[in-house]
Amino acid sequence: MTLALDHLLYAGPDLALLSRQLKRLSGEVPQPGGRHVGLGTHNALLGLGGSDYLELIGPDAGQDGGAMAGSIADLRSNELHAWCVRTGDPDALQAAIEATGHGVRRVAMSRAAPDGTELRWELLFAERHDWAGAAPFFIHWGDTPHPAAALNGELRLRHLAILQADPEPLRAWLSEVGLATGIDGRVSVAGAPGRGLRADLVGRRGPFVLRGGAGGMTV
Repeated sequence: MTLALDHLLYAGPDLALLSRQLKRLSGEVPQPGGRHVGLGTHNALLGLGGSDYLELIGPDAGQDGGAMAGSIADLRSNELHAWCVRTGDPDALQAAIEATGHGVRRVAMSRAAPDGTELRWELLFAERHDWAGAAPFFIHWGDTPHPAAALNGELRLRHLAILQADPEPLRAWLSEVGLATGIDGRVSVAGAPGRGLRADLVGRRGPFVLRGGAGGMTV
């Protein structure tokens, strides 16, 4: 079973403000993504090189709420909210997560790209744990072309730190499900006074940092 970093979620109360902030920080223009119909959000994307990307996500005023909008409804400022890992074998991943004593919730999703193409994917959430967005959620793209393939630019992720007061339980769990600490050398679980996420990035305008409380995404 191959697992790899897929994307980071940077969330806030206004997608336009998120996009302007990232344009200022990175020198890159976020590309329109689409609407998560029925879930209350919409997004924009920035490539991070290779097959990973930064997703900017905010409430969609054209929808009357939804689960994803609800999970970020309390945000008053922009924050790094969650991280996502890609799997090519969701059934094997589910078995690995269940072997650690946690349940798995699987959700099929889709959205229309700006060119009208429909993207389809499946999300997997480990349940009954205490790490919220410090633990990743998982994605299986199936036959859908990966969104990062259409994203150009110079923005790159140098390092993602998952911050925990006691990092060992999360490190052990990630290893048990097949994610040894240090996914492709860019991800680590580190000790800190409280839970959070920190992404060190570099773009056309130099290095910058995105931070958040690792609130986690709900679908």
